[in-house]
Amino acid sequence: MTPTKRNLRNLIVLIVIIVLCLIVITVSFKDSNLIKKVKISTLDFFKPIQEKTFAFFKPVTNLTNSIRDFFNAGEKLAVLREENAALRKDYSKNINLKIENNALRELLGIEIRKDFNTVQAKVIGFYKSKWQSEAILNIGRSSGVLEGMAVINEDGLVGTVIFSANNSCKVRLINDSQSSIGTRILSSRKLGIIEGSSEGKIYLNYISAEEIVQKGDIAITSEFGEYIPSEVLIGKVKRVTEIPGDPYKKIEIDPYVNFWTMEYVLVIKK
Repeated sequence: MTPTKRNLRNLIVLIVIIVLCLIVITVSFKDSNLIKKVKISTLDFFKPIQEKTFAFFKPVTNLTNSIRDFFNAGEKLAVLREENAALRKDYSKNINLKIENNALRELLGIEIRKDFNTVQAKVIGFYKSKWQSEAILNIGRSSGVLEGMAVINEDGLVGTVIFSANNSCKVRLINDSQSSIGTRILSSRKLGIIEGSSEGKIYLNYISAEEIVQKGDIAITSEFGEYIPSEVLIGKVKRVTEIPGDPYKKIEIDPYVNFWTMEYVLVIKK
């Protein structure tokens, strides 16, 4: 066969292939009835086979999955236990916060507003350093605010007024190193004094080393404060440390009030 005839034959084959490809592409894009019928017929034809095949292999598949789950059961159980513990912890924490919040609202939101003369104030500034933790309020003597008056918000005790001008006042926060307030442990009714510190932490001092104090115990104001009413929530016990030879426990208190995000407070008048 001459090269010319061979080339002609190859050209014809190539043309035929191109034409067939164009036909297939065109039919596919047009989604012709022929293609639809073929697809439907094929699906209908294989439907009984598909059903029987699935029914036949289903027990085998289930058995394989069961074996795999059996070997993975220990790992899954550990994960589930960890998740369950986390959920219980979150649930317990939320419940405790709800109980504390309800108690707080009952003590502060209702009783104080009803039994005490209060005035609302807005926080307009802070002083925070190693030696002082203070807030500035937008009310003063013109609103009846005097030195020594207690300041609270919806979360608990904030501090006491230490200086009052005509239209503003300065409040010493309870974590200030010079702050000292009479306190009771709610559960045992034992008396102590909460004092601030240079590092900004709050400690409940003068609780005997023999007394039982647990983490989470609630601290409230005592009835012996000169200007501060009793049973205002302060915070809860965060850490208890016993120092050998010391007659008192070292108790750190976690305050309910977030001093640096509060916006509005109440000043309790005499």
